[in-house]
Amino acid sequence: MPDTEVAEVETQVETTTEAPKTETVKGEVFDAARAMKTIEALRAEIKELKPKAKQADELTAAEQKRKEAEMTELQKLTAQLEKANAELKAAQLADMRRTAAVEVGLPLVFADRLKGETPEELAEDAKKILEALPKTPKTPAVSATNPGAGASQGETIAQQRARIYGTGINALDPDWGRTHGGGVVMPEKPLTPST
Repeated sequence: MPDTEVAEVETQVETTTEAPKTETVKGEVFDAARAMKTIEALRAEIKELKPKAKQADELTAAEQKRKEAEMTELQKLTAQLEKANAELKAAQLADMRRTAAVEVGLPLVFADRLKGETPEELAEDAKKILEALPKTPKTPAVSATNPGAGASQGETIAQQRARIYGTGINALDPDWGRTHGGGVVMPEKPLTPST
């Protein structure tokens, strides 16, 4: 088939075949061709509006810069002063919170949770939080390595060994050797070799 005949057949198929029409939930007939035309029109409109949105953002930024440039030096300094005063007030309040927590005995972890503007209000709130915290019993003072032995406190290492292993045997002690027998007994005078 030549190309012209194929093109004629395709155009005939396109014109004779319609998209199937279906009903919508409301009972209306859904027209796919009309929906596609609407979608294409919306896409074209979006393409047109994108550059305009970018221009609007640029104009807003330029307007902000212009306003800042028009501000007098006094207005700029006033804005900086207001910012510094706000930071100073926040730092002073944080310091008052920490001080109130320390005075009452509240852990510093809770200092940021205190509410109030004056030291008295903060101290009162710290007392309320401290009362609400669960009370923990104090642990008895015991040695971590040997909790049952009260005698081990203040002992030297030699005393601990003697208590645990008993008194040791010194094989070189002449008194022990004489009383118990055995061991090494060395004479008080050195022996002279006999010739």
